[in-house]
Amino acid sequence: MKRELSMLTLLAACSLWSCGGDAAGPGSGGTTARVTDPAGDTYGSGAVRWDITAMAITRDADGITLTLDFSSNVISPTSGDTTAVIGYVSFDVDQDSTTADLASIVDQFRPAGSGSTGLGVDYELELVDYAQDSTVTVTGPAGIMGRVKPVFSGKRVTVRIPRALLGNDDGFLNAAAIVGTSRSPNDVIPDNGHLTVRAM
Repeated sequence: MKRELSMLTLLAACSLWSCGGDAAGPGSGGTTARVTDPAGDTYGSGAVRWDITAMAITRDADGITLTLDFSSNVISPTSGDTTAVIGYVSFDVDQDSTTADLASIVDQFRPAGSGSTGLGVDYELELVDYAQDSTVTVTGPAGIMGRVKPVFSGKRVTVRIPRALLGNDDGFLNAAAIVGTSRSPNDVIPDNGHLTVRAM
């Protein structure tokens, strides 16, 4: 089942972006971890290329709050705009690169030869298929774990993910993300390696 889910997630991404490409140094620690990404380092095709500049995760007893910052105001896919930002955020909740349950979408669609996340992906936030209520799925070893609602505000996207959707994990985890449009992936964060939320 795990392998089937891994392939289904990868195939879903491949249907948007042509399969290609292959980033391990940890980010900062604590209950809030944040990594930055250089502005202007986008790749792919299209007149609009989403440039992600920072990712942060704040962990608390009930779950995590993820923020993604961009160099320009974000456009939600719920707007119907074909250049709206989409993406995937990969989570390694046991912080063990050898126990992957899902394919690494970030590594699959990063520029060729640009490194590796170093993640053993357990869960994935899929900022792609928005339901009528503007929610998106969190997938895991057992398939769809549940739905969450991204909030778009200015240059930031914020998503709250309850612990239950991450297998009741303690919130200390590793993460990496990739963003783009329906036409092409545009940027990964971090460029190499992953963000790490660790216990103090």
